[in-house]
Amino acid sequence: MDEDEYRSAYNSINGLRCVFEKAMCSLHGRCSQGHMFQLADRHGYGCDSPDAQQQCSHLLNHLRSQTRFVFKLPEIEGPLPHNKEIRVQNGGLVGLRKLLDETADASPIADVSQVVQQAIRQYGGVENIPYARVMQSVTAWQARPKHRSGNR
Repeated sequence: MDEDEYRSAYNSINGLRCVFEKAMCSLHGRCSQGHMFQLADRHGYGCDSPDAQQQCSHLLNHLRSQTRFVFKLPEIEGPLPHNKEIRVQNGGLVGLRKLLDETADASPIADVSQVVQQAIRQYGGVENIPYARVMQSVTAWQARPKHRSGNR
């Protein structure tokens, strides 16, 4: 399956894309509002709730906007390059959870939608979340080390 065919099939299968799909696929979160599917040899995540997807999308756009300074980018429109997007999604969710529970660690998030909704309630909206504190987790996020095969 070439990449164009894959994208076409992906879009027909996944009508409401999970905006935190990279976090889900990297096994750093799960969500009560989502579902996993497999297409060819890849996994994807869809959202079952338009309202939850809209809240997560709004939050992710704010996270990306705030990381402009972290990544020293003049402007951000849409998704970032893969490695930076992984840091924003995983680090951002970990940072958000730490805002809500200072004892939280970087373990996978059991329910992303619940964390997002709780943060929105606690801070009175996505715009009021103290992103400077969340950015500490984005900056600190480390991708898993690359697996090397063979002896060196």
